[in-house]
Amino acid sequence: MPCQRSVSLRQMPPVLSIVAALLCAHGYVAADALDTVQLRAAMRLVHDDNLFARAENQNPVSDWLARVEAGVRLDKQWSRQRVLLDAGLVDYRYRDFDNNDFTAIPYQAAWQWGIGNDLSGEFSLERDESPDLTDPAFSASTVNVKKRDTQRASVQWQMLSSWALLGSLDRNKVSYSALTASPDETVRAAELALRYLSGKGSFIELSQREGEGEEQLSGDFKERQTRLSAEWVVSDKLKSSLGWGHLSRSYQDRSEFDYSGATWQAGLRWQVSGKLDLSLSADQTIESQLAFRSRTVRNWSFDPRWQISHRVSARAGYLYSSAAYERALPGLGKRDDRTRVGTLGMDWQLTDPLKLSAEWQHEKRSSSYPGLDYIRQRYWLGMALAF
Repeated sequence: MPCQRSVSLRQMPPVLSIVAALLCAHGYVAADALDTVQLRAAMRLVHDDNLFARAENQNPVSDWLARVEAGVRLDKQWSRQRVLLDAGLVDYRYRDFDNNDFTAIPYQAAWQWGIGNDLSGEFSLERDESPDLTDPAFSASTVNVKKRDTQRASVQWQMLSSWALLGSLDRNKVSYSALTASPDETVRAAELALRYLSGKGSFIELSQREGEGEEQLSGDFKERQTRLSAEWVVSDKLKSSLGWGHLSRSYQDRSEFDYSGATWQAGLRWQVSGKLDLSLSADQTIESQLAFRSRTVRNWSFDPRWQISHRVSARAGYLYSSAAYERALPGLGKRDDRTRVGTLGMDWQLTDPLKLSAEWQHEKRSSSYPGLDYIRQRYWLGMALAF
């Protein structure tokens, strides 16, 4: 059984305890978008009534989480060169299930460069770490941390006033610290794209991506993706996007794990008025799975935002997601999941450096497989400083 304890500043690492204490004080030095160096600190208290996303007959448990963050951002530009560095420390502390405590060290680094008026590019590194406690294969005996590392080099050549040639090389690695249904994998890829631009900021682009990599258990593979995408700036207040592609993956020694299918994306953003902003989006992706070979995920989301006053804003969201698993397990047939997530939130810029936030979220999943349905509610209160 996990150790029972309460969240307090005394139980946090010394640096994070200082950060949390700072959040309780009012400051009057605000961050500015043009500042070369920006510091941030934040604290969030989260209550989750179904921490491991279990079905009602599988003993769902609740817990409190204290999430404390500290970070620094450097943004320096001269001529057509720009350097961005962002490093942070994010500490997760659970009241009851403290075996899931951990400290993440996410970072981003980028050099955006330009030569003349026609040649530009970017070199970037990024790491993201976050807890994933809801995967059905996760035993909950120790924390499961999802880690994503990305390295990317890209270049863009403005050949003519309306035509651009784009190229990139990247390496993406995703890993989990515990056994999950999603495999660890590393993908190295090269991409080439041709883009046509209009004078209003709209464009249409055709790209080809070729990659190879290694996946947990299934071994080496080759991956190919063709994509046609476009963005249309209808007006200053209305923008839309649309994309379609085809993804295929073939394994060197395990052809039974090969998969392919269509991917697509559509989005619309409408600035209805000076205070109301609406976003609509839909997409389809294909993801690898250990037991099911792959799954096709479709998402539909609606996100309105309302600026109530100069310092107070409200937001809402609704997400409907469906996941169709390719391979049927013996005796269970094909697996299909449906997930609905509703969100309500509010932000209050109390002073220039201090922001208060609150959010409530309701999540429900229905599955064709027994024992995978669940209902989950979360709410959190947070404060953040930027200076």
